[in-house]
Amino acid sequence: MRSPALAPFCLAVAVATTACGSPKDSPSMSQPAVFPLTITRIGGVAGFHDVLVVNGEGLVSVTQKGRTRWQCRLTPVAARRVATATSALPWPRLTASSTSAGFSDDLVTLVQSPAGGPVRLEDPQTGAAGTIFNELINDLRGGWSASGMCRPV
Repeated sequence: MRSPALAPFCLAVAVATTACGSPKDSPSMSQPAVFPLTITRIGGVAGFHDVLVVNGEGLVSVTQKGRTRWQCRLTPVAARRVATATSALPWPRLTASSTSAGFSDDLVTLVQSPAGGPVRLEDPQTGAAGTIFNELINDLRGGWSASGMCRPV
């Protein structure tokens, strides 16, 4: 004989287990991929043309004007700082800023991700993250041997 009190319990269990999917299972709740992160510096009196591409594992590909492309890996401390800065940015809400120089000697430094951008690092939208990305591109200017944030691969 079936118990009529058991039917609501079974229905509640079925509804609860159906509704308990993880956020990553729902496309509307998924976080946009932020890596690879591209940091670009162009222009300025020195005529910079630097491009850093940082992947999610901390591997950095560096292309600089007049040099052969090279790679390095972020130190654990630098990787945490970059990951924290990257996750703090509101990528989907970033509005692309001007990517061209206002004057011939204007230095333009941008960050871009598959999740949003490009946006200038000095743009208030980047907040403290802009400072960390600027620190990284400046640190790598002299090569991995002079870097405090990246080690050779």
